Amino acid sequence: MPDIQVDVRYDGDSDEIAIIDAKGFIDTTTAPELEKKLEEQLALNKYRIVVNLENIDYVSSAGWGVFVSEIREIRENSGDLVLVNMSPDVYDVYELMEFSSILKSYDSVAEAIAGFTGREIKKEEPKPAPEPALPPRLKPVQPQAQPEQQATAQAAQPQATPGTDVYSYAQSELGKRIIHVIVDNPYYNVKEIAKALRLPSYGGTKVRGGAVKRELKSMGLSNKQQRFELALKGRG
Repeated sequence: MPDIQVDVRYDGDSDEIAIIDAKGFIDTTTAPELEKKLEEQLALNKYRIVVNLENIDYVSSAGWGVFVSEIREIRENSGDLVLVNMSPDVYDVYELMEFSSILKSYDSVAEAIAGFTGREIKKEEPKPAPEPALPPRLKPVQPQAQPEQQATAQAAQPQATPGTDVYSYAQSELGKRIIHVIVDNPYYNVKEIAKALRLPSYGGTKVRGGAVKRELKSMGLSNKQQRFELALKGRG
């Protein structure tokens, strides 16, 4: 049974965009199959290429080498190769090995196509999941505030001050769930937070590491020390 399945489809006004859908994992044994499909597209003068990694669980150095080795020829022909739908594990390697400085990435195929064509893509708003029940010790106690105070608090960026309701740092539903994970698990890294969010106790949300990192940055919780201090406040 093959360890990778690679299919190609096309998009764009003249089918000028090749979308390579891969499934399985990419290592030294399967990378040649992916490379073959990629070279076939270049032979057809398809230099706008989207590699969809939604169903790829693992990419070894051989797999990354396939993408990087062809990028010069592609860009010399006014094209580009972009990656989409990376899993948290794959995305972490992508950033750790600094492939983000060489290869662009998008959250979806539609966004990648829009990047090539300039067309505006209307994103589908995800259906909000029910807010998870918070442990009793974490339920925020809201002080009575005047309307003017409430407006000011909503407009201001949350600051890390002692006694502040930790959930006020969140600017989205995802942010609240991330804080819930941090308070329970203050030493978790981005990858571990993304995995924890999939658990029913944290809302059962499937989210990639990149989205978690962006949310952490917006809340001023990019490093472990900041998250640990937040957890202490949440448990206080």
